[in-house]
Amino acid sequence: MMQQFERYFYLLGKIILLIISIFLIAFLLLLGLKFFMQGLDYIPWFTYAYMCVMLLIPPVFFSTVFYIFWKRTINYPGKIIRIISYAIFIFFILGWSTILVTDFVVFFKNNFGDIVKYNAYNLLYLSASIFFIFITGIIQALGMPKEVDWMEKHKPINE
Repeated sequence: MMQQFERYFYLLGKIILLIISIFLIAFLLLLGLKFFMQGLDYIPWFTYAYMCVMLLIPPVFFSTVFYIFWKRTINYPGKIIRIISYAIFIFFILGWSTILVTDFVVFFKNNFGDIVKYNAYNLLYLSASIFFIFITGIIQALGMPKEVDWMEKHKPINE
């Protein structure tokens, strides 16, 4: 009986050490990440690279979304909805391209470190883009012909 108690006690000790080591490793990893991020502040070109990436994210993301919708709209059966969708896509893709160019011009002229000063993070244009993505999807979904219900599709021929 004593030998079994020792085995359980040994197992309990291993479990406690495992839990402590997991927390210790997580703490050391976060501490190392903190020092690494603080060290990046002393690299002068890293700030420029970071701001360039931050300025690229919204225009590239939304232009890609509108381009994917453009590709899906090519085979859409309704002509009027397709034309309206293309007009929306052209407007927003050209808008995001313009914003990308103007934001980079402002960044390289003024070197602002705050994203509030750039048009890519304008809340009105971001929310309008999201709104028109959903509106276009809804309009295209409502304009599609009705799908055959699964019960009707698998209905026996005898009935």
